[in-house]
Amino acid sequence: MAILFVHRCFWTLLSITLMKECFNPQPVRGMRKGQILTFVLAFFMLPALSVMTSAQAPTGPGVEIDCGTDPVMEVHPSYYEPVELICTVSNPSSLAETISVENEWDANNVDMILSEDSFEIEAGEEEQFTITFSGPTKLSADTSYSFTLIAQVDTWGIFPLDATNTSASYEGDFSVSTYGMVELEMSDKSVRTLELDEQRMISFQFSNYGNDEDKIRVSIANEAELIESGFSFPLGSFVAEDVAAGGVSSIRDLTVSAPSSVTKELRVQMIIRAESANDDNAEFSEIVITLVVEKPSEISGLGGLDEMSTGDMKKYGAILGAGILGIFIMVLGLKVIGRRSSDDAMVHAIDLPEIEEVTKPVVEDLDELDEFDDMFDDLNDEEDDLDSFLNDL
Repeated sequence: MAILFVHRCFWTLLSITLMKECFNPQPVRGMRKGQILTFVLAFFMLPALSVMTSAQAPTGPGVEIDCGTDPVMEVHPSYYEPVELICTVSNPSSLAETISVENEWDANNVDMILSEDSFEIEAGEEEQFTITFSGPTKLSADTSYSFTLIAQVDTWGIFPLDATNTSASYEGDFSVSTYGMVELEMSDKSVRTLELDEQRMISFQFSNYGNDEDKIRVSIANEAELIESGFSFPLGSFVAEDVAAGGVSSIRDLTVSAPSSVTKELRVQMIIRAESANDDNAEFSEIVITLVVEKPSEISGLGGLDEMSTGDMKKYGAILGAGILGIFIMVLGLKVIGRRSSDDAMVHAIDLPEIEEVTKPVVEDLDELDEFDDMFDDLNDEEDDLDSFLNDL
């Protein structure tokens, strides 16, 4: 406005001077011609002078504040660390300023700390400061807080300013990242011995120690290796369940089926793994159990003893034992009967009445008598063999 007023005054003065010179009857001297030329040059340079003056005009007090991405804190017990937020406060005015920054924060379990809260900033310059958020581990993934930063100009140049005059603010949100932590639990980790084609259930539970509900998946980590060995999983090789933070799943199981045939004893390891669906970087939990499939065997003469299964061995062993016991009882009975027959013969010989004359029997055929004696001798030999056999038992 001041430049425009000067411009108008100059234009008015120049117009009056030219009119006086035009109506003046005296000739124009060189001195007056020089003055007119100066006024004309100044008239054409005046707009440029106006632009330069307006560019150097001072601006009033002001402040700006800005921050980066809203902070997200990692609260996993193994990877916890405070989160930092970088903010910038700047002075857009033409004079140096003293600027103070305050924060509005309402959180009981998370601290918000500013590295600086007062700045001396030259005209057109800026400065950065750091805000650190820290708190306990294992915070729930639902944890979230809003915060506000207020930058206030306290002095502009040498002029103090009231707190309500010039200020700027920034609003942001603090949150907690989701993490996964699972644990697989099994009460029976013993070796599982299976027969051919036998199916066996493997039971287990899993816990969610993360900070949010998690769809935990349990699978056979070495499924391909077991399938190559002849095992199969008729009901599937994995299970999954949604488990609340801090919760435990229901009792789950996986069914494994043994091979239908093996050429030798098969012993493999089965790796059962639990994984978090919330966190790809979360550590998995594993349990390893051993599966054994024995080679079947048979009794010699029925295909070879080495081809008979353990159940068959027990069955045929029981039959053989019963047979040996039967033979033993039969031999013992024969022996007792033989002794009783001998005693009865002696008793009958004693009870016979005395005969005064004994007529010698006439033996018509001696060969039949000799055969009868030989038969008794053979029976005595068989009794001796049985006695030796029983002694050996």
